[in-house]
Amino acid sequence: MAYSGTYKGGKNRLNPTCNSPACQKKWHVFYLRSRTENLVCRTLTNLNYEVFWPVIHSVRIWKNRQKKKIKFPLFPNYLFVYTYTHELYFIKRLPQVVSCVTFEGKPATISEKEIEGIRRMLGIGCAVSINTKLYKGEYVRIVSGPLKGHEGILIKQHGKTRFGIQLKSINHAVFIEIDHSDLEKL
Repeated sequence: MAYSGTYKGGKNRLNPTCNSPACQKKWHVFYLRSRTENLVCRTLTNLNYEVFWPVIHSVRIWKNRQKKKIKFPLFPNYLFVYTYTHELYFIKRLPQVVSCVTFEGKPATISEKEIEGIRRMLGIGCAVSINTKLYKGEYVRIVSGPLKGHEGILIKQHGKTRFGIQLKSINHAVFIEIDHSDLEKL
């Protein structure tokens, strides 16, 4: 399950015929204060930004034996916003936003394909795990099923075959269990 706000409007304030990278919308990564992801997501959605906040649901049992379904962020303290580079300053000015994540001195971006892959992984309903280590494994492509066409790494973990999408700019990888018959080597 992921929350994804909708982009209702807004215009590129630069020249619309501009072909430079600054004129193109990309998925930028923001690092937030602890436990403020929901607030920032709602704030940016109300300001007409497209926001992706991947969450997973978990059932917790309280001391009084009550069961409660709670949503947890898949990437704690991170939020993905589809916007122009020149609008990053405005977003960074929000009090809950610590910084825009940078990679090699430039704002970190996540590809549309990686975002779509995470959305599909969450939509399947399988258990999704996250690791902060970058793995070296075989590069594979999924040839059948809901994630058909997505490329990633294949690793063996605890005796199970796992397919992962690596987000190098934030040093995280998202994994799901998968059958070998659904894969092909690259």
